[in-house]
Amino acid sequence: MKRILITNDDGFKSPGIEALVRAFKGLGEVILVAPQDEKSCSSHSITSRHPLRVREVEVGGVRGYAVEGTPADTVILALRLFDDGLIDFVISGINRGPNLGFDVFYSGTVAAAMEAAMSGIPSLAVSLVVNNYFNYQLAAEVAVEVFETFEDLLRREKNAVLNLNIPDVPDKKDLQGWSITTLGDRFYLTRVKEIESQNPEVREFVLEEEKREASFPENSDFQAVWCSRVSITPLRPNLTDFILGEELREILQNKGLSSLYHPG
Repeated sequence: MKRILITNDDGFKSPGIEALVRAFKGLGEVILVAPQDEKSCSSHSITSRHPLRVREVEVGGVRGYAVEGTPADTVILALRLFDDGLIDFVISGINRGPNLGFDVFYSGTVAAAMEAAMSGIPSLAVSLVVNNYFNYQLAAEVAVEVFETFEDLLRREKNAVLNLNIPDVPDKKDLQGWSITTLGDRFYLTRVKEIESQNPEVREFVLEEEKREASFPENSDFQAVWCSRVSITPLRPNLTDFILGEELREILQNKGLSSLYHPG
């Protein structure tokens, strides 16, 4: 029987993780290890200077652990608690809100899936592009369908992450299919705003999102969800740009330098 670890970044009490647990527990043995509290936008941070406090909890009829740590912490801890090699897949989510484009770099949901992939365990990162329906049940059903469709490929690739963004629609018939997508760009800028400080010796700032004109490139994750399609973006932890690397080597060769050139 396959063992499926379920985690998230919204905390173990979130409706998204409960929907995932209920949907996946019929597919194998479900193991739950999730943050104690919401850890949105925590990216791939880990806890290095404080102990990780863990307590037993129950979600959707499955017993598991709540961790006072980050999403990446939960995966690291789960892999050690249940020994390396005994967890077959990791499902992270369902996130309350999208994880599209470059926002995957800020996402704790995607980071948990990436942490699994770094250990050779294939994973899904699942996000609901929240609108007015909060249809986590439908999102969980779609996640199961995507998982079963690509299970063999995930077993083969091992360090792959499928980043799912599911439109928030009232009924499955309102979805317009699936799209295999690329990461789009952000359609907002991050502005820094200074606010009044109560301490004259300290300056205080907040980060605010400022929307810019939306652009939905062909085959991008943004375009898919805009068209009410499920976006499936394949990701890997290795960020190396191999094409650019070849161009860099070519520039060195054209200048009569080897790729092992040491300036100075």
